[in-house]
Amino acid sequence: MKTPNLLSLLLIAIFLASDGFGKDVDKPIGTYASTITPRAVQNKHMNGGLVRVTWSEIEPAPGRFDFTRIEDQVRLLKPTMNWTLAIHGGWTSTEASADSKTPSRLSRRRRGSQSLSPGWLVSDLHAETFAMAFRGNPVQMPKYWDPIVQKRLREMLLAVGAKYGKDPRLKLVYVPQMTSNGLEGHFNGVPDQTLLQAAGINSRDKNAERRFGDVWIKASAEATQSVLKAFPDKAVAFEVHELFRSPQIPARIISEFQKPEYDNRVGIAMWWISGKTSYQGNLITLLKDYQGDLYGQVIGRSSQQDRFGGGDYTTVFKQAKELGMRYIEAWNYEFENHTCDEILEEFNVSTQAKFSSP
Repeated sequence: MKTPNLLSLLLIAIFLASDGFGKDVDKPIGTYASTITPRAVQNKHMNGGLVRVTWSEIEPAPGRFDFTRIEDQVRLLKPTMNWTLAIHGGWTSTEASADSKTPSRLSRRRRGSQSLSPGWLVSDLHAETFAMAFRGNPVQMPKYWDPIVQKRLREMLLAVGAKYGKDPRLKLVYVPQMTSNGLEGHFNGVPDQTLLQAAGINSRDKNAERRFGDVWIKASAEATQSVLKAFPDKAVAFEVHELFRSPQIPARIISEFQKPEYDNRVGIAMWWISGKTSYQGNLITLLKDYQGDLYGQVIGRSSQQDRFGGGDYTTVFKQAKELGMRYIEAWNYEFENHTCDEILEEFNVSTQAKFSSP
């Protein structure tokens, strides 16, 4: 008889453990805008919007919080609309910015901010970082597993939770990650050896990638527990990508979140849903067998036809239904330009029927 491999065993564990998963809190349903704009909120098929903010924006100095960026986005929503929250962790500085008179593409993209996570993590508190590149820019990335990083993440989340944790319109909070964009679970383009060395692992070791997984999953679990404690009445999502071109670490993360200590509140996010199966196909297979809450964000706008299965934007929503996705963030472009109102409406109706409480 053929012995099942590790991934098969993890799939079985995920399926068995996920029955009745996450039914105790109110969760988002249907279509939300991935960016909230005045024009997007005029679309009647928009159930709510994603509020996106960086850690450096809301905590410019240790223990000093500025919620202006959150307030500005929530204020745009109509009173009947809900919202979800993504606080980006990630790199603390661009190596080139200190010596160059020309700001990097990354710093220009962040409205003048020089980092995703606050620079004082390193300059004042001496959190450990490692050098890597993101979209061609050299950056310093705090180590997710550094106790200083975890402690300060927890304190920041508690402050945000104290401010917004009782807002009934807030339906979901994403777990910040120390990754390429601070929320998605990937290091696209970063050499394997860079990640392994950052964790003190010899790349020639037989179990090097599994050992990195041990470190990464422990840090992911600690950050997720911090979100759960800061927002005790809210649904939580953790975004997954393949690491080392493999679904093994995401599979272990998903299995971790089925444990009782996560209070049936942690779902999985897929910020790259496209209707295709050519990108991260093994992870898509894994998610098909996952019975818990699944949240998604469309990989692009509908005019970028090459990003979708067969060049057809509608394949995104077909795939979302096949995966059992309860919530999807379409780009504000769709809501502003009414490119696919019938699709958005149908997805809202179907998810409402499937996921609403009786």
